[in-house]
Amino acid sequence: MGQVQKSVFRNHFLRLKAGASQATALSEVSRWITDNTFLAGRHYSYRHHEYQPRILDSTAREVVVRKCSQVGISELAVRKALALCGMIKDFTVIYTLPTATFASVLAKTRVNPVINESPYLSEMLTGTDSIEVKQFGYGSFLYLKGAASSNAPISIPADFLVHDELDFSDPLVISQYQSRLTHSPHKLKLKLSTPTLPGKGIDYEFSRSKRHFNFVKCNHCNHYFVPHYYDHVKIPKYTGELMDINKKNIHRVQYENAHVVCPSCGKKPSLLPKHREWVCENPDDNHLAEGFQVSPFDAPMIITPSYLVEASTAYTNIAEFVNFNLGLPFFSKESVLSPEEIRGTIIDNLIEGAAFGVMGVDLGKTCHITVGKCSFDGSMQVVLIEAVPLGQLKTRYRQLRAQYRVRASVIDSLPYTDVVLALQAEDPNLWACVYSQSKGVHLYTVHQTEKDEEKGTQDTRQLNVSKDRTFDSLMEFIRSGDFSKVSCPLDDEFVAHCTDMRRMRDWNLRQQVMEFKWVKSEDGNDHFWFSTSYAYLAKFILGTVTGEGGGTLPLVSSFRVKPVVRDAA
Repeated sequence: MGQVQKSVFRNHFLRLKAGASQATALSEVSRWITDNTFLAGRHYSYRHHEYQPRILDSTAREVVVRKCSQVGISELAVRKALALCGMIKDFTVIYTLPTATFASVLAKTRVNPVINESPYLSEMLTGTDSIEVKQFGYGSFLYLKGAASSNAPISIPADFLVHDELDFSDPLVISQYQSRLTHSPHKLKLKLSTPTLPGKGIDYEFSRSKRHFNFVKCNHCNHYFVPHYYDHVKIPKYTGELMDINKKNIHRVQYENAHVVCPSCGKKPSLLPKHREWVCENPDDNHLAEGFQVSPFDAPMIITPSYLVEASTAYTNIAEFVNFNLGLPFFSKESVLSPEEIRGTIIDNLIEGAAFGVMGVDLGKTCHITVGKCSFDGSMQVVLIEAVPLGQLKTRYRQLRAQYRVRASVIDSLPYTDVVLALQAEDPNLWACVYSQSKGVHLYTVHQTEKDEEKGTQDTRQLNVSKDRTFDSLMEFIRSGDFSKVSCPLDDEFVAHCTDMRRMRDWNLRQQVMEFKWVKSEDGNDHFWFSTSYAYLAKFILGTVTGEGGGTLPLVSSFRVKPVVRDAA
């Protein structure tokens, strides 16, 4: 029997075993890849990536990989997706990236070359073969999709979801993909990404897994430890902090001789595979997912400590070095408000005096309300936050408007437009917020129509708002010290809501510019952040108010607080 015939027979037998036992199929993935896929004309090898088989052969239904860049994790994910299509009959994989463009690039540069070099996969490739869909045999499919459109998950049942670069994908779209697994007997998931912020994206998923780290056993003293750049990388004759090395002074240090030291004996340990071991830090936790931290020290023959030192000087934002080169989450003032910053604005005393009141309302089955007082110097103090059932909103709105002398209010325009119109009929100073993709630097534009029975128009007041620019402005306003909040029992919820969303870099393909956009988290608990942003917008439109309460703004003590300064390091 020839080698090709043996391979076909072995794969046929493996498909039969896989059909009988999912665990068998999953535990054979790394071997299947080396037997049936190739790189540069040779069987694929884990040489210099020896950490990979443990991740590939995980039998957990969900695998989470928090990783650094350029260590072969996307290659691993692609080959695993193709392996399961080749191993299991009638098996469908959906592989997502942040955008359809990225998915297309992956298909051309990673997926197609693996298929073309593999006799087994290329022979199986029948029927559909496009950038977006690959069909293997009669019933297995690989879909390559973007995670930026809510239409992406529609009507594609799946057995295995792979979410690549999770932190840069739309969390709402990712959550919608979950429904694609409903009728699958397998229900497998693989999530991988370079991390961004602590507690967000892949870091959040990693925290909800059985977390594995690739320990080093020092070949000098047998001490076990996980290498960390800032703790264990040393440079001869350099006594400063690694974070202080930059483009201007790197030539003064012997960074080419940087190396890892054992925290126990101080000697240089071997990082080679025979001295490495995957260890789970929380084996007794009842988590479905297995998580793996992949660091640059897991591929020591590819990424050296000297390279890391040099790479650290290439970034203007240290957070990007920690995220991409070290594979760790990092707080960045550019990206999010910290809980400490929000708590720093909360004070015990309500500053008395005449001031104009503003209100923001975030609509939902439970409506979230923020009431603020505005001082003559532009500062604002939140004097009340409250969660109200939708059925009680109209009554409570009237009460709060009278109690706090609210001069201007902004409310969510959706999803309960009938409630908005009813409240606007009672309050001529209530404006509906509609988010728009407007250009320019303004936060909002005003659109107002008066009731005209002949023309059939209603009396409406609308703000077309740039959400991202408004959130940017509010973040800076909070940090400026012009914002304060009176303490109340809902303070913890307020802090959580104001730190839930994250600000991400986004490349605008159409305009070829880098922009920032605010993205909801997996939890989506951000209601008081929205209602506070509406109260903040109401502060700007005080000059448009009509009817009772007009006149010059009375003087009042400033609502300023000393802003909290957080050291990102």
